[in-house]
Amino acid sequence: MLLLACTGMIFAQEKAAEGEAASKEGKNTVTLDAIPLFKGIIASDSDADIFFFCTAVAYERLIAPHFSIGAELDLYPGKLFDVGYMYFGLAAAGRYYPMSEQMEKFFLGASLGFNMQMIDGKTDSEYGGFFGLTIGLKAGYKIMMGKIFSLEPSMSYTYSKSGEFWGTIPINLGWQGGLRIGVSF
Repeated sequence: MLLLACTGMIFAQEKAAEGEAASKEGKNTVTLDAIPLFKGIIASDSDADIFFFCTAVAYERLIAPHFSIGAELDLYPGKLFDVGYMYFGLAAAGRYYPMSEQMEKFFLGASLGFNMQMIDGKTDSEYGGFFGLTIGLKAGYKIMMGKIFSLEPSMSYTYSKSGEFWGTIPINLGWQGGLRIGVSF
């Protein structure tokens, strides 16, 4: 009888350890958005001496069931008519996952940060640059592919300042789609 009780306690401890390990899995995610990469390729034009390499990365951490916080970074270096170009955006972001306690399935998010555009190293509006606040709302669906990889189609609206060359360059402004590819750890 004593042997059965001890065996039951050992299995209960193993179950608790497995549950604790499972709850620690996937609390962090790093993602790369493929859409800005494509926007940079499309906006680049070798005949007009325009080139952009657009990257958008994000970090997200689960802080409570259904809720995560993180940071988003947009970095778009390039060349615009033989002049140096740089777009930089940094924002704090939060998300709510109503269908899951983890970072998966449908989500609603918001972000607040700042961005700037430099043309020839100048952020002055007379040169086409700017510096200011940005705010955004996002909705999407995070699809977990196994325990590590994720795919995240989304739609967002971002409001911020824009420069003189708004139609020519791929900045993070207005309605835009996203397709983030991520790794969870």
